Amino acid sequence: MSTIYILTGASRGLGEALALRLLSPGNVLLCLARTRSTVLDREAEAAGVALEWIKADLAELAAGDGVEALLKPGLERAGFSSASRLRLVNNAGVLEPIGPAQANDPEAVARHIAVNLTAPLLLTGAFLRLTEQLAADKRILQISSGAARKPYAGWSTYGAAKAGLDHHARCVKLEQEGMPHGARIASVAPGVIDTSMQAQIRGTEEELFPSRSRFVQLHETGGLLSPDTAAEQLLALLEDPRFGEEPVMDIRDWER
Repeated sequence: MSTIYILTGASRGLGEALALRLLSPGNVLLCLARTRSTVLDREAEAAGVALEWIKADLAELAAGDGVEALLKPGLERAGFSSASRLRLVNNAGVLEPIGPAQANDPEAVARHIAVNLTAPLLLTGAFLRLTEQLAADKRILQISSGAARKPYAGWSTYGAAKAGLDHHARCVKLEQEGMPHGARIASVAPGVIDTSMQAQIRGTEEELFPSRSRFVQLHETGGLLSPDTAAEQLLALLEDPRFGEEPVMDIRDWER
């Protein structure tokens, strides 16, 4: 059974862990990132899996020639019109700016929203338009955060962007339920993962992010998920028959 995956932020962290787990015969990976991962290239070649890099700065996605034009050539080379399963995983994200809203640099806020919210919305829309007439099993996984549902001082931009992603999934679910070949969608908080983003949090001054000590403690007590474990859980959810029944989820609440 062939599956085509579109994955953002695949060159490092959780995105790279997701991609590595998808290197199975029959899968085709289209990875959107500013830089490519030599580890992924090597592993894909060894596994005999088709992997294509689509160079894109997600902060500039809305200013390009169109998201469909960016995706369509790779999808056509992958034979998407005859694929039985199609997946979009919006994983890429940024954390900055961190700090009180009045102290946040306007350009940093605009870039943050472009990457964390605008890009996933644009990619979701393009994916749905390109596959609208296909009877394939279509699924969209948005990587959200617990910060979308719990407020943190210093994370007003991050929390707002992720909350927007959650509500977008709720709306798209309703829309797709009325379509003849609708897609399933879920915005999922993956838990606290040991990535460079967590290192960035631990390196932030307490005055900018008062909850810093909580994340330092999680790191010191082994409370962080490895990227590989998080990737395994998220992909299991993505392929579960119940995927999309709840459009907004926390992976820690999911029972297999």
